[in-house]
Parts: sequence; structure tokens; C-alpha cells
Amino acid sequence: MKSDSVVFKGGSLIDGVNENAIENSVLIIKEDKIQFAGHANAVSIPKSSHQIDISGKTVLPGLIDAHLHLLGIKTLDPLDWVVDPPELRGMRAVMDVWRLIDRGFTTVRCCGSPNSLFLRKAIDEKSIIGPRIVSCGAMISQTGGHGDMVHSLPIDWIKPPRGYGRIADGEDECRKAVREQLREGADFIKICTTGGVTSERDLPTSAQFTIQEVRAVVEEAHNVGVKVASHAQGTKGIKNALLAGVDTIEHGYYLDEETIDMMLRQNSFLVPTLSIAEVTLREGQKANFPKAFMEKARRVHGAQLKSFKLACDAGINICCGTDFLGHPICPMGDNALEIELQVKNGRLPMEAIISCTKVNAQALGLDDKLGTLEPGKIADFVLVEGDPLKDIGILKQKDKIFAVYKAGVKVKKLE
Repeated sequence: MKSDSVVFKGGSLIDGVNENAIENSVLIIKEDKIQFAGHANAVSIPKSSHQIDISGKTVLPGLIDAHLHLLGIKTLDPLDWVVDPPELRGMRAVMDVWRLIDRGFTTVRCCGSPNSLFLRKAIDEKSIIGPRIVSCGAMISQTGGHGDMVHSLPIDWIKPPRGYGRIADGEDECRKAVREQLREGADFIKICTTGGVTSERDLPTSAQFTIQEVRAVVEEAHNVGVKVASHAQGTKGIKNALLAGVDTIEHGYYLDEETIDMMLRQNSFLVPTLSIAEVTLREGQKANFPKAFMEKARRVHGAQLKSFKLACDAGINICCGTDFLGHPICPMGDNALEIELQVKNGRLPMEAIISCTKVNAQALGLDDKLGTLEPGKIADFVLVEGDPLKDIGILKQKDKIFAVYKAGVKVKKLE
């Protein structure tokens, strides 16, 4: 008799709902959905099921990176980011998405890369292997803003398909930019309300876009049920984004009591991106990251960690996103570094794992389908050797990722 369900039994279960792991657990999968997840004593295992013993292993929801860029880049020189042909960058990114799912990331949110729209389609049609992609297409930036990037180049070089920012100035252009990205198939809208570390002639503390412009973006997106994420590092730009009603604050380097109170009232999400700062400060100089960018990274790092701790203490919705670009110092696949860094900076392992699963799914508007192991949800899950609650670094180790399942199907491992 053909089995109609698959049962994973005997392992430790982190379901994303309970505060503690469930030992001697059972996870039952039928086709692409979860039928049961819990203690073995609470269920009768179907006789016709195919049973797999996972003793000594931990099963947890598929990991989600809520902020990365599927750019397919090979250097940290922003000039190369726009000079390399977009087709070449797209081909490199095909391997990046395979590396992501191979290491347990079954869903990612791409916060700026027109190529990601095509990668998403290729994955959905099963032409290539990769995670579920939630994409904004091109990020929206004012002229000379963070999404403009290399300000010394001709502005036409910055625009897609070579660049990954859509330039807009004034309320009408902002509305049109949103409509264009939605027409291209964007799942959410990404804007830049401050400068940044990797843009040439602005600062992370500089506010960008007027409140009226940001409100125009938010109104257009929310009119069709689409969320808005804001690259927002400096205090004023964070405040402007929140006043205009954005859904997620990306980076949030300079939070203060007022912005934290606003985020709590609005039930906003913070994506702190600790990983990109860590690898930049540790390895950026060796990788020939421009000196001006290195100096900005050093300047903001202390403020970033302080803001992260303030947000955690206040009970802000903390997401998990790396801001990885795919370069060798921040390669796709090493994204569990963000979970480790959250623990290093004061969070409990379970809190960081829930941020990377349940909370990320909520921020992406996918929590009715993903983020926890509960009956009726899509069967995205990871099996790891050992116990990440005792050693969070396990999630970073390729040889500890025993198996990855996306929608109930075991993903082919990348050798």
C-alpha cells in the first residue's frame, strides 16, 4: 500500500510557537502541508505512513532571511555592481539561491535587485533550485539618495537593468515608481528614507524623501495590500518613515525613545541587519571595500548595537535579516550568522530562532502559511544534527544541516 503521509519521529521539535523544544516529537507531513507537529503521545501515527527516525536531530521551521540582495556580485566595489552585465550577475545568483536553500533558508526577502523577479519565476517553475523569494524588484530612491548608489556615474547607469534603484522625486513620481514596480511583479515596495554606508555621497544620518513623498509611496502600496519596507538608518529618516506608515524599518541604526514608542504603537518591525556590519568591519578592508564606506561602517556600528539592544528591551518585533550581497565576505549560505549575532548581543537562542522564522513570516505577511510548524501550514522545515538551543552555531555549519524540505519535498543537496 502506498503511504499517504511521511512521519518524522524521535527528534527534538522547535515549532516556533512553544517557548521550549518538544522532545520525543512527531512531525507528520502529507503532500505539501503539515498534518501534525508535537509530542509523540499526542498523536496516533497512521499505519500507512512512511516513518523516518530522526533521533539526535532537531527539526525547526524553514529559516527566513528578511533582508538580502540577490545581486550576483563578485567584488565590493560599487562600480563593478553596475558595470558587470546584469545577465552575468543573474547567472551568478542562480548558484546563490541554491546555496541559500541548501543551508536551510527556504524563504528570503530580496530588498533590491531586479534580477530577483526572474530568479523567483525560475524557482517557481522549477527550472532552478532555490528558496521562496519575496522581491521588491528595484528599490525606490530620491536623486542622489541611497538607491542612487554611485553618485559620480551618469545617472542612466544607475537605473535598472544595470543598477537596482528606481529614481523618483516628488509625490507624483513616487506614486508612478510604486505602480511601475507593482507592474513588474514586486511583492512589496522598498524605499530609502536615509542615506547609507554603501552610497557614495550621503550619510546614514541624512534624511531622504519628504514625509509627503513617503506617504504617497505608502498609500499606493497599501491601496493594493502591499507592504512597504524602508531603508532607514538615521533618526529623522526613521521617524519620517514611521509617520508615513511604513511596515518595516530596515537597519534602524539610530533609534531613540520616540521612534521606539512609535514602532510599538504601530506594531512595526525592525530588521537590524547585524551581519553586514560584522563582516564589513572584520573583512571589508582586506576585500578592498572603499575607504569612505569603511569609515562610515565604523562610525555607525556602536549606534547600531545600542539601538538593537534598546529595541529588544522595549519588545519591538525583531526580525532576522543579513543584508548579504553574495560577495565572498558575505556569501549566500552563511546567513545563519545573523541568528548567532543576535544571541551574541543578548537574545536567547529560542528568541533568535523565532525571529528568523515566525516573526519574519509575520513581517512578510506570510504567517498564515509559513514560519511555524503547525497543522495546515506549508511543510517548510530543516533537520539539523544536534541542538541549536545549546549551540546556536550549529545552524551556521553546513555539515550539521542534515536535510531541508520545501513544501514537503526534500531539496537536492549542493555538493
